[in-house]
Amino acid sequence: MNPLYAETLFNFLYGKVDGYHISTSSRRHLDPASDKFLYGEIPFKTWHKIVEQINPKEDAVFFDLGSGTGRVVMQSYLAFNFCKSIGVEFIEGLHNKALETKNTFEKIINPQIIKHTNSRELQFIRGDIFAIDLSEADFILLNYPLKGEENFLRLEEKFLQELKPKTKIVTTIRALKNKAFKPCGVKNHDFSWGESTAYLYEVNR
Repeated sequence: MNPLYAETLFNFLYGKVDGYHISTSSRRHLDPASDKFLYGEIPFKTWHKIVEQINPKEDAVFFDLGSGTGRVVMQSYLAFNFCKSIGVEFIEGLHNKALETKNTFEKIINPQIIKHTNSRELQFIRGDIFAIDLSEADFILLNYPLKGEENFLRLEEKFLQELKPKTKIVTTIRALKNKAFKPCGVKNHDFSWGESTAYLYEVNR
């Protein structure tokens, strides 16, 4: 699909979605442990640049771990030929907004573009990222959803146990440490919280 057309559709779906407000209001109903989660958004053009830089295979299975309202997952579904675009989100309010947006997409937009998307899957899962099976992943985004280094290192171990060789990984702000993750580039981009760093890796084992 033409990137400009994909961006137009994306803006129709997300132009009035305030993820920061949803995140803040949703956490009021959670226990204090929810403070370990962070929220931030990747602009459409920034994510497009990152994907072009890391160059995942065209029919990749893509996971966004900590997918919020589903922005990056929806963009990936629209703008790239991934066979599956899957978002995993723990916070119920954010997950519900992703499902609501998906429903709008399926009712209004998808009938018009079905020839571009009929072989692709779009999925949103509410759950703990440590409990999700990632063995089918070809490409993963970790947009820094965890504050504590202990949890971040725990997630690295999960990656090493479950991901197949050559799986591509993008992290923001915090870099992966294990040498089994081959660096594929480091670049600053514009994010909703300001300029920040995207780290690109490939599983090398």
